[in-house]
Amino acid sequence: MQNFGPSEPLWSDGLGHDGEAAAEARWQYARKRAAEAARERCLALEQVVQTEIIPQLVLLHRKAGTEVAKQAFKPSAGQVATFTDLTLLPDHGAVIEAFSALVAAGHPVDRLFLDLLAPSAALLGRMWDEDLCDFVEVTTAVARLQHLVARFRADDGMAVLDGKRRLLLMGAPGEQHTLGVQIVEQFLTRAGWAVSLGLSSSPEEITDLVASEWFGVVGLTLSSETRVDQIATAIRSVREASCNRSIGVMVGGPMFLQNPDLVHQVGADASAVDAATAVLLAQRLLDLSLEHDKI
Repeated sequence: MQNFGPSEPLWSDGLGHDGEAAAEARWQYARKRAAEAARERCLALEQVVQTEIIPQLVLLHRKAGTEVAKQAFKPSAGQVATFTDLTLLPDHGAVIEAFSALVAAGHPVDRLFLDLLAPSAALLGRMWDEDLCDFVEVTTAVARLQHLVARFRADDGMAVLDGKRRLLLMGAPGEQHTLGVQIVEQFLTRAGWAVSLGLSSSPEEITDLVASEWFGVVGLTLSSETRVDQIATAIRSVREASCNRSIGVMVGGPMFLQNPDLVHQVGADASAVDAATAVLLAQRLLDLSLEHDKI
C-alpha cells in the first residue's frame, strides 16, 4: 500500500468486479484528460492554495515544526485518478485505508490535503461536467474527501462539528448570476453542511445575518470586475460584525480564476475553482477557525 510505482493503479484491489468496466472507463478518461485540461484546473487551484492557504497553515498550526520531516508525496495524474476511483466505490473503507497508508508512511497531512485530495475533488468536478459521474456519485465522493479532511486534522482528532458546520453562501452585492451559488449549495448540503442562501443580499443584510447567527464559513461569488469593491466591502463588514470572530471567508467565480491575486485584494482567505473543491475548502477553513479559537 505504501509502494507507489508508476505502472499500475495504486489502489485497484478495492474496486471489485462489478465496478471494473466503469472504473476502466474513468481510468482511460483520466489518463487522457488529466495531462491536459484537468491538469490546468488543478494548477489553478494549486496557485491559490500556495499563496493563500499554506501561509495560514504556517501561522495557525499549533504544532508547526513538530511534524516528521519527509519529502511530500507528489501523486501523478494517474495516481490521482485511481484514488478518485476509490471515492466512488459503494464502500468508503477503501479510500480511508489508502489515505491512512500515506499518513502512516509519514507524509505530511496538510500536503496530502493539497496535493491529493484537492486534485481529486477537481477531477470529480470535471468528470461530472463530462457526464462520467451523476450528481449523487460525485457529491457522495466529495463528502468522503471532506470526511478525510475532518478525520485527519492536524491536531490528530476528529473535529467537533455539531452545530459548527454552518455556512452562509451568496453572490457579491448586486450579483445577478446565482446558478453557480445554487450548485455549490447542493454540493455542500450533500456533504452535511447547513447552508443559508443570501442571494442578491445587500452589505447591510449580510452584516445583519452574520451578526445574528453563528456561521463557520461565508462564501461569496463574483462574476464581474465592476463589483470587486462591493465584495471587498462586504467581506470587511462580515469580519467586523460576525459573532464568530474567526469566521472563514471563501470566494469563487470566474474573476478569481482569471486573477487569483484578487483573493487577497478583497480580503478573503482562499478561493475554490469549482463546487467540488469548495466543499473541501469550506471544511479546511472551518477547521482553521476552530483551531484558532483554541489558541
